[in-house]
Amino acid sequence: MLTGALAVATTALTGCGVRLEDDAPDLPFVPRREPIPAEQALLAVLGALEAGGEEHATQRADLLREALVEAQVPESVIADASAPASDAETAAAFEAAVRECGAGMLGLVGRLTATHRITSPLGDKPRLWTTPPAEAWTAGKIAADALEATRATMYALDLIAARSSTTVSKAVLDTGTELEGLAVRQTTAAGKHVGSATLGYERPDDLRGSKAMEWGTESFGKLLVAYGACFDGLADDRDAALETVTWMVTAERLSRPRFAQPVPVLYGDTTATG
Repeated sequence: MLTGALAVATTALTGCGVRLEDDAPDLPFVPRREPIPAEQALLAVLGALEAGGEEHATQRADLLREALVEAQVPESVIADASAPASDAETAAAFEAAVRECGAGMLGLVGRLTATHRITSPLGDKPRLWTTPPAEAWTAGKIAADALEATRATMYALDLIAARSSTTVSKAVLDTGTELEGLAVRQTTAAGKHVGSATLGYERPDDLRGSKAMEWGTESFGKLLVAYGACFDGLADDRDAALETVTWMVTAERLSRPRFAQPVPVLYGDTTATG
């Protein structure tokens, strides 16, 4: 009778698709839970976000926690998440999460990584982060889309410089020159998908006074969103996903002197707001 009852219980568990948690005792014929892709790295990232004191850090941790629950990671496992012991381990965890997470989580994880590099002291330690290879992307069309967004921002900067005082104009032109460095790299990444430069982009009718600088701030915001959108097409090219993180970090840095962005929950995302 006992054997029969065990068999019935086992059938009920497996028939309902129940998977044992990591620390559950083994039962015959009941599969242990398979971790989701990059689970340990994602839990380390969650721990780092929970321990962070940056603005909106709690909301960022909530977003990742919700994604892990949706991916059926047990809440008891999520609750045990802890921050890595060192900066190097934290940077490695973020990069491993980008490289190894499931395709459906890449958009969130990529933006979280870029945002953490922008807002935390870890971003000021470039030696901790991997330098992306300077090769053409497998997903060249995605790089071409990023290039088009960069060109649009460069166009805005050129017009703003032309309508500014000498001092401001030089600073804006210097920003455009640095942004051009991204455009050169994006041209290589896009390969055969590079399109002809657009002769003119959408622009406000009124660029007098502060309106020009407001346009610059808006242009950089759109640029970060365009870069963030790249992640959705980079599931099969994780080197490119990591490079997109660096593009976002660079764009935000270039915006700071004249076109500083309000700190959002996630850079490059229009849905997660503070």
